[in-house]
This record gives sequence, structure tokens and C-alpha cells, in this order.
Amino acid sequence: MSETTSPESGVATWQFLTGLADPNIADTGSRPKITVVRRGETETLIRLAFLEGQAMTEHTAAHPIVVLGQAGTIDFTVDGATSELVPGTAICVEKRVPHELHARTDATATLIVVHGR
Repeated sequence: MSETTSPESGVATWQFLTGLADPNIADTGSRPKITVVRRGETETLIRLAFLEGQAMTEHTAAHPIVVLGQAGTIDFTVDGATSELVPGTAICVEKRVPHELHARTDATATLIVVHGR
């Protein structure tokens, strides 16, 4: 990760993030390895690294989310519809909408929680 800080404000003006597609190499049981990559004023970026068969059972988020496919295949179910989340795809979900994820293969996704403007 690289970043540059504004001399006037002392706040980072940009960040280059890496490792978003890194696999889960830990024993995390039935749930994916969840790693916070960045916490910003307006968003939080989280890496979700699944082993085949791992899942995040139905839940909601307090803020709107965007989930980007990075590696492998994840079944993402929202409102009774299942979409295949693969590299090059994304799904946007409004706050408090129930959804769930199930990894068909070893897979990684980037979750962006949008909590400000």
C-alpha cells in the first residue's frame, strides 16, 4: 500500500491498495477470512477471502455496500435472486437489505461499505 499526505492537512490524499485478491490461507472454519484493508471517512474496504464451501449466512449491512468479485466464484443471494460473483463483476446492495454469500470455489471479493459522502 502506498499513499501521499497533504502537507497542509496531514491527511492522505490518495492510497494505492494491494492484496485485494489474496486467498484465504488460514483455518477460519465455516466463515471467510475478513480483513479490513482501509478505513476512510466515507468508505471502508474489506477483503473477504473464502475457501470453497465457506459462507456468510443471511445478514444485513447498516450502510449501502458494493461487493466486487476478485477471484473464484461466489453465489451472492439478495431478494431471492442469486448472482454469480466472479472477477470483473460487482453487486450493489442498499442498507438493511438481507443478503448472503456462498463460495462455490476458493474465492475472494472486495467489500466496500459506503458510510459517508
